[in-house]
Order: sequence, then structure tokens, then C-alpha cells
Amino acid sequence: MSSARTTDLASGGHHIFEGFLNPPNQPPSPGADDSCSPSSLEPCPEPTILRPFWMLRCIAGVLNQPRGGFLTTRLFVPRQIWMNRSVKFKSVEDKIANCDLLTAALGKLSKVDTYDADAVLEELQGFEEVMERVQAALIKRLGSEVGVQALSALFKDAPVPIDSTGTTAETREAKPNKSYLSSWRKLRGKNSSSGVTIPLNSSRTDKEVANMASVPMTSFVPIDKRTAHRQTLSKEATTFEGPHKEYMNSVSRLCEAAQVLDQVARQVEDPGLKHSSPTHIGLELSTRHAAEFFGFYICRFVLGDVTLLMDKYVKRSTEWVIA
Repeated sequence: MSSARTTDLASGGHHIFEGFLNPPNQPPSPGADDSCSPSSLEPCPEPTILRPFWMLRCIAGVLNQPRGGFLTTRLFVPRQIWMNRSVKFKSVEDKIANCDLLTAALGKLSKVDTYDADAVLEELQGFEEVMERVQAALIKRLGSEVGVQALSALFKDAPVPIDSTGTTAETREAKPNKSYLSSWRKLRGKNSSSGVTIPLNSSRTDKEVANMASVPMTSFVPIDKRTAHRQTLSKEATTFEGPHKEYMNSVSRLCEAAQVLDQVARQVEDPGLKHSSPTHIGLELSTRHAAEFFGFYICRFVLGDVTLLMDKYVKRSTEWVIA
């Protein structure tokens, strides 16, 4: 009996029992063949300004790794989900066009010397105009699927703390958040960052943001790890196949291009440079705007499409098992 099972395993008859996943938060064992295995899940940075760019790296891992990647320690997304021809994405042509527009604009930003803060700020302000155009286009095509609208539905099962006055935390934070999103540009001139003042002691800190138990957190991500990740993206950029290959390629290239914003955001978060000059304050405002844009618009519609694909994949997989 054991010899027959061994023969079946060798021929691939019982491939469903084969395991190829390394632990999501640990590197592969030394000497192990991990050429097709997904990379370990990168810990999520604690500063909220860096989290959207971390999520883009996770999405890129799902797209570029031959077998998929982890979004959390409990959620593995196989690359096979992209082979489903029955799934029709909403406004996919517009998504591709806007992703390519952002990638081209980020390509110009990546050519600027990162040590020249004034030049980076000037180019970043130009990129904000592109973001506003893309934001308007996505809202027109996708409606409440992007932006800050309907976000409460994503956390409807989360407990809402109520203080002694009967006011929820969501209600207390609604006005400051809306004020920031609508008036951040008013804090500085259109073509200059002079005269910018922001409070040094903000009442809202990153520690107040709830962390997910299924996502490892870190206060520091090594630079060499991000460099290796970008090399992987470049290497796998032309291997997309299937009915959604144009969409996959467009999103993957945007995830790679957006890492230049991650580099600027890390410089902004440097305690030695924070609020050191009007230029750095302008960089912080622009970078936070970019982080919110990629978090509320790009990540939202991409993760929405991944959710749709996963639902179809799980449903079909269940049918195969029952059959």
C-alpha cells in the first residue's frame, strides 16, 4: 500500500497533498529549493505613511511569484486565480490606462536626485496633479469602490468604542480626517512651500492605529531587502500570461514604480530631518497625500479585484473537491 502511494506521489497523482509553502514570516531553510516558492511576508512598517507602499510590495509578490504570495500570515493568494477567464473586472481598460499614467509620472520622479530636496519637492508637486486627475477618473468609473466612502462597511464587525459622553471614536475622528483630506493643499502655496506650519505634537499618532494580529509589524525594513524585491520585479516583469496579463503587467509595474515614493517617505520619517525646513514640511505633506491616494484608491480597487478572483477560485475549488 505504501509503495503504491509512493508511486502515485512520484507521478503527481496526489499532488494535492504536496506542500510548497514556507512559513509566511520566515525565510526558507538553507539549501532548500525555493525557486518556485513564495517569498516570506515582509513585516508591515509601523509608520502609517509607509504602509500603502508596503501593501503594494505585497501585491507585487502575489503577481510576480510563480505560485503567488502572502498578503497576511493567514492569507495566501495563489497566482492561479488570475487564470480565471469567467471573471470580468469593472472598467479594466480605465484601470490599466490610469496605472500606466501613474507609472510614467513616477518614472520622471525616480530620475530626480533624492539628495536634492527642492528638486524632489518640485517634481512631487507635479505628480500630485497627476494623482488628482487619476483620482477624479477612478471616482467617475468606480464610484464608491475607491476613496474613503463606504470604508465603514469593511470594518462593520469591529467593535466601536464609546466614551463616557456617548460619542464613538469614529465620530470624533471624522471631522479631523475630512479636514485634513480637504485642506492639506491650503497649508502651502501652489508653487512654493514657504510659510508652511504644522503642529509638531499631533494629537493622533501611529500607535493609535489598530494593528492586525495576522500581520507582523516592524519599525525598520532593511534597504537591501527592498532592493532585492525590485530586482525580482524587473526579472519577472515579462512573464505574465492568461486572460488578465495586461492588467497584471500594468499593476506590477506601478507597484515597482511607487517604491520611489517609499524612499522619499522614509526620508520624511527620519527624526533628524522631520520639520527641519519648509521644504521638508512640504515633502511630508505631499508624501502623505501620495500615501493616502495609493491606499484609498489604487490598493482598494486592486484588492477588490483580488477578492473577486479569490471568491471564484475558492468556489470552483470547492466544486472540484466535492466532485
